[in-house]
Amino acid sequence: MTYDVVVLIEREMSEGDARRVAALHARYEEPVDYHLLVSSHPERGFGGPMALLGSTFADVAGLTGSTTVVGSATGPSARVSAPAAPVRTSSMAALADPDVDLASVIEHSSRRLRAASGYPLNVSITHGEVLLALMTLVKSTHSREVVVVAWPETAARFVCSDWLTKARKVLKVPRVRIIEHDT
Repeated sequence: MTYDVVVLIEREMSEGDARRVAALHARYEEPVDYHLLVSSHPERGFGGPMALLGSTFADVAGLTGSTTVVGSATGPSARVSAPAAPVRTSSMAALADPDVDLASVIEHSSRRLRAASGYPLNVSITHGEVLLALMTLVKSTHSREVVVVAWPETAARFVCSDWLTKARKVLKVPRVRIIEHDT
């Protein structure tokens, strides 16, 4: 049996972000499968973790019931294979923005998390409401944990709004964690 973890990112993960996420699960006896969730439009009205602050859990729960949702909550999920050769990156390099360069965000983040953890990684892209995609991915992967990697101001607002407690209940996972982007 594996311990499945959904990792929701606001921007490209730095090497420090990946190391901190991997460190959360380093002592687990069972293998970990990571499911990276990326929004294709993080700064628009319904994209990225920041938008979750404007989404109520009741609103999103209503989307799964009586309201018709066109399309799927997440794009196709794909297992990301290991790169042929290690790629060196500068710690001073700017992190890619998913709104501008989604391919780089996926490639760099998945490579860094895989290298830091040594565990398999699946990537899902959402083109719709992030909270609905998160709920769908947690349920379909039977994940037991959600890790949100967000900018410091986003993380602070999550903590102040008691988002973690609400998220645990609605997502039906025992653990939800927020990690600030390594800046």
